[in-house]
Amino acid sequence: MIITALLFLTLISTSQTQTAPIVMRAAVGETITVGCLQGERYKGNSAIWWCRTTSGTRCNHISSIDGHKVRNDYRGTSIANTNGKISVTIRHLQEIETGAYCCGLEDTGSFNISDVILLKVFTGTWEPIVSEISGVVGNVATVPCLYTEEENYYKKFLCKVTSINKCTIIASSDGAVTNLQNGSVSITINNSHNFAVTLGNINKADEGEYWCGAVTVKNIKIVQVKHLTTAEGRPNGSNDTSREVLLKIWTIFRWLLFAALAVCSASVTFYEHFAKGPVLQASK
Repeated sequence: MIITALLFLTLISTSQTQTAPIVMRAAVGETITVGCLQGERYKGNSAIWWCRTTSGTRCNHISSIDGHKVRNDYRGTSIANTNGKISVTIRHLQEIETGAYCCGLEDTGSFNISDVILLKVFTGTWEPIVSEISGVVGNVATVPCLYTEEENYYKKFLCKVTSINKCTIIASSDGAVTNLQNGSVSITINNSHNFAVTLGNINKADEGEYWCGAVTVKNIKIVQVKHLTTAEGRPNGSNDTSREVLLKIWTIFRWLLFAALAVCSASVTFYEHFAKGPVLQASK
């Protein structure tokens, strides 16, 4: 029997989840462990589900825990409660297990999602070509992602690598964004092939590796890898500010110069007038 939860979210939208979705990579045969409920302590008053999405609105049950009752529907996947911390372990991964997974609370027929995991299971080795991007601290940096004709109907995303084989989505082509540090994130979509993300007010914490990805219900691709470095420099707009200051100084200097010339001109006229002295007429 397949148990299905109804989802009211898109695959990588953050509107229905507490935090940004996570992209994970793992090789065939590996074992991974995923934390649920964003590390919050489980109090045992409702069921925790781990399920796999089969469409934009449905998620098939894989494992669940309800108090002390545990149910695992798939061999190799198990859910555990360790001192109130919920985790899901998937052993001996297969390539067909690539897909989108959700974890959340099931309560009286509703499913409140706390985690979305996009799992990419790959074969062989992964040695991507890394494109370098540089930016100045305090300025903006644009991360361009280029897609092929095959990926036209995929949803695009950009994520930032936070640990080995783990990447947090910061922007997607449906308009969902996650602010980084104290900066901002904006999205530009020129056409179905180009997807660019601009990071505003970047700082040292924004440095690192980024993945350009594409996702459907059944497949996840990491199509490009970018590496961002930053350098100290003059933020955008500082040159304009300097020019404004110089213009003001020049304006003040010019007025002072005109005033000085006017004073000098008046002084010369006054001197010439009195230097000649009065005109004396001979008495008759």
